[in-house]
Amino acid sequence: MSKSKTPAPQVTENQNQAPASTARQPAAPEAATQPARPKVSTTQPAPLPQPPPANKPSQNTDVAINLPKPQVPPPANKPDALAQRASWVRDFSGGNCFYATLTSATGTSAAIEGFGTAVQPFEQLLGAFQSRFNVEPDISVRLITPSQCGVPTFLHLLDRSEAERPQLVLDRTSVPDGSPISGTLVTRGGLISSVLLINHNGTAFNLDSRMVAQPDRATFKIAIDLAADDKAAGKALPQVILVITGPRDVQAAMFAGPTPASEVLPRILKEIQADDSGFSATAKYFRLGG
Repeated sequence: MSKSKTPAPQVTENQNQAPASTARQPAAPEAATQPARPKVSTTQPAPLPQPPPANKPSQNTDVAINLPKPQVPPPANKPDALAQRASWVRDFSGGNCFYATLTSATGTSAAIEGFGTAVQPFEQLLGAFQSRFNVEPDISVRLITPSQCGVPTFLHLLDRSEAERPQLVLDRTSVPDGSPISGTLVTRGGLISSVLLINHNGTAFNLDSRMVAQPDRATFKIAIDLAADDKAAGKALPQVILVITGPRDVQAAMFAGPTPASEVLPRILKEIQADDSGFSATAKYFRLGG
């Protein structure tokens, strides 16, 4: 998929059905006793008929009365807990090369993913989040190089967009040198994605031509080799795949050949912000070599 539109995947929500309750039927009232038919005598006047006995009261003393329900004002809307926590994490200041996003949250748990060059800001985030919400979050930190710091800056500036983020899943996070990294990209139908690789040296590569479009998604499988000097170092090096999704092509993302991310990302951001047409972005991380 170079610039293919992918239709929206079908999502099925499982809803717990509440068991039907069995209403208790009220007891039927006992039938009234019919009065005895008076006897008629040919020699004496017939006695006056006796009034029928009163009906016995039903054993069921429940009385159903239809009364109009009082008008009760609806309770004030409480701020959505997930939105509140997501906004708090987004606004947390962790330094120049720092990005954190809330990926899930319940009343008793929270998961956060982030990019940065050091662990300490995320330790501060953990303590501050726990103090604010009384929940200890599970934080996954992706340590990157200073040359890749354009990625967290880019993500942070697009994080306030209300556009739906693309879903990117990698098959693994540790890849031997020369082995392929595979992944799947899912976006809402009608959107166009640009896929970039930002390597540990801060060099950007356009991967659009390596994407394979399918009915409801796009996939890729790309082998990456380290340079001789990097191989000799024997260390696993961070790589970032960045996906930018929106209603149209981004001309600044359609570059050929290796280009410094410090040049590409600001140009892409400037083009996107020029018309504010609903772009979003996501990034995934893996380590190569080592």
